[in-house]
Amino acid sequence: MKTVGIIIIALSMMFRTSVVVQGSPLDCDLPKSCSEIKSLNPQATSGSYDIDPDGEGGFEPFSVTCDMTDKNGVGVTVIDHDSEDRTLVQGYEENGGYVRDVHYSGAIIAQLAGLTVASAQCEQFIKYECYNAALLYGGNSASWWVSRDSNKMTYWGGSTPADPYKCACGVTSPNSCANPNRGCNCDKNDNAWREDSGLLTEKSDLPVSQLRFGDTGSSIEKGYHTLGKFKCYGIA
Repeated sequence: MKTVGIIIIALSMMFRTSVVVQGSPLDCDLPKSCSEIKSLNPQATSGSYDIDPDGEGGFEPFSVTCDMTDKNGVGVTVIDHDSEDRTLVQGYEENGGYVRDVHYSGAIIAQLAGLTVASAQCEQFIKYECYNAALLYGGNSASWWVSRDSNKMTYWGGSTPADPYKCACGVTSPNSCANPNRGCNCDKNDNAWREDSGLLTEKSDLPVSQLRFGDTGSSIEKGYHTLGKFKCYGIA
């Protein structure tokens, strides 16, 4: 019986060692971003990779697309979402009455917030095409986007938090908006198709979690929104 007991203990130790060895690759630290993958392996090609921006003990790793040629080949982490298509907005007169929640592929907002911390730069393209529909309108915002922390954002693509109620045309010198007294082309609010677009680049606000639009209640008022993929690159 003593011999049998020794054999059982030995087999148990062998099995336990086998589990540890087989599991060890899973315990290895995953890269935090595509830029880190590229820095570790300059020959890495574009494709799907697993990353873990906040490291062991944080949120679960997730899969992303790595573009290893964009931005001079630094390694760009690209996140898809369900609101990329050009989408009509009409029939919503109340400010922010139209609501579009943005859901990202394979990751929640908190995981993507970790990606912004691990990256030197992040960006997201945003565009609004408007016909007789105002956008930010100098403080009486008919439309806006919502940050990852659920805050109402009153600046548009091409502008920054330091320039509220302005789009790209409103931060040029001189003002290049359709109405130079307004901060956005759409805020001319006339019977003509106009557009405000550009990159959002403030890491602490990204990614966009929701889109809100209004001033499209009349039959002659409408707009189209487009939101680009979320991208981060460089190592913080």
